[in-house]
Amino acid sequence: MAQASPAKVQVKAITEVGLVVKDVRKTAENYWNILGIGPWDIYPWESPLVYDYKYHGKPAWARAKIAITMVGPVMLELMEHIDGDTIYPDWLMEHGEGLHHLNFLVDSADDVDRTAEILANEGFPSLQSGRFGDNGAFNYIDIKPLRTIWEPDHAPDNMGAKPVHYPLQRLPC
Repeated sequence: MAQASPAKVQVKAITEVGLVVKDVRKTAENYWNILGIGPWDIYPWESPLVYDYKYHGKPAWARAKIAITMVGPVMLELMEHIDGDTIYPDWLMEHGEGLHHLNFLVDSADDVDRTAEILANEGFPSLQSGRFGDNGAFNYIDIKPLRTIWEPDHAPDNMGAKPVHYPLQRLPC
């Protein structure tokens, strides 16, 4: 018989792997050309797409660029800092480019908040959080004993922005 975990947060699947990079477009191009991973959707990760943004629990403003693609059932995300207060340059300074976080989905934006509150009560405060699209939410939490940042996330029904695609799709003449 399987043992039940005493954990207050139960992660059922890793749905995303996130990497901080210095150049989203160049990194997406490398993934496409070296491993065939893509195509990529590239978004400006800033207001008005991202709102109710917080950095270490305090209201903040930031601009970043993200690129996403699916690799089987897991999303691969690349993040590039542009301006303002984000944890991405903090990560680059301490760790360099590479693996930044693992993501798991929850049922609602409110569940993102509840999960973050549970983890904060366990001693793991939020590093960065916000809302995006019409009802999406994210929260980066550094769970130091687990050796990476974990991100409870609720994907929006509508992203609210049109991505730039890489590689560009060529339409038939």
